[in-house]
Amino acid sequence: MKKSTTSGAVRFLSASLALSCLAAPVLAADYNPYPKAGIYDASDKGFERLLTVKPDGKFTLEVSEKGKPGNLRSGAGEGKLSDAPGGWNFSEGRCTMTLKRAAGGMQMHVEACASSWGDVPFDGKYAFQGEEVAATPVKSALVTTPAPKATAPASLASTMPAAAAEPAGAATTPTSTMSLSRKEWKDKWGNVTAEFITGHFVQVLAQRSSDNPTGPGLDHYSNAAVIVDTINDYEKASAAEMAKPPLKQYALPLPVVTAKEGVKFETECSYGKSAMAFVISMDSYGKGNILTRKRVSGWMLDSKLQLTEVKPASKIKCPQTSAFY
Repeated sequence: MKKSTTSGAVRFLSASLALSCLAAPVLAADYNPYPKAGIYDASDKGFERLLTVKPDGKFTLEVSEKGKPGNLRSGAGEGKLSDAPGGWNFSEGRCTMTLKRAAGGMQMHVEACASSWGDVPFDGKYAFQGEEVAATPVKSALVTTPAPKATAPASLASTMPAAAAEPAGAATTPTSTMSLSRKEWKDKWGNVTAEFITGHFVQVLAQRSSDNPTGPGLDHYSNAAVIVDTINDYEKASAAEMAKPPLKQYALPLPVVTAKEGVKFETECSYGKSAMAFVISMDSYGKGNILTRKRVSGWMLDSKLQLTEVKPASKIKCPQTSAFY
């Protein structure tokens, strides 16, 4: 007599259904409507392309042309991604961006975004580079040969506000190798901007170069730095106090410029909850004697009064009325 297999098939089907029911909640819990958060790079020989994605799907996109400093193109966009078949997309007005899953990253295609983001090629294969590091501590360098005494122009002079009390628990982690006295800062450096942060007096300082730029408004500097101190009026400090160094000293990297280029400090800016942020840009004159400005780096002081670099610099927001030096 032929043996029936019906009961065995029923048992197998029941077991399969049970396993699928157990697996379903796990798959639902692992589902994420946004791409993996982090930094994606699609740079080539002509352009630098950087896409930063947050865990909530928000993104920033920055593209800049490579080459000798001058009239180089750049563009940037931001928004929030939406889940789509095979990837993600973004749209705002006529501007649309599509991201498709690809091995090691994503393939991007952008349409009609030139008017809002800039006329640069955004398309490309964006490879995942790792988790985002929004701010990286600066590796400051010792200034061994200060430039000759530079007197800051009247526009750089600032009226120092009254001193504030130093709070408990101030940061003490050393992050800089600069070691100049207060007197050296006062005599050989010009003030760019100054702020009070958690009871400390913070200054961005610079030394003007002896180079002679060939364009109006093109400023050259030999050095730049940020200092944090507990006193704000060096004119009234005693000789003993002036012989001491400030609480913290940070060297600021400056871009190398030609005689037809200049450096600008964009101040009164903000980044997140930072009480002080600023941008270093490079100015140059292109065709038709039109002045162009390109951001080189962005900086901020964090809650521990540590100087950190913000990448990309476009994340720093500066008002249209921001002061330039």
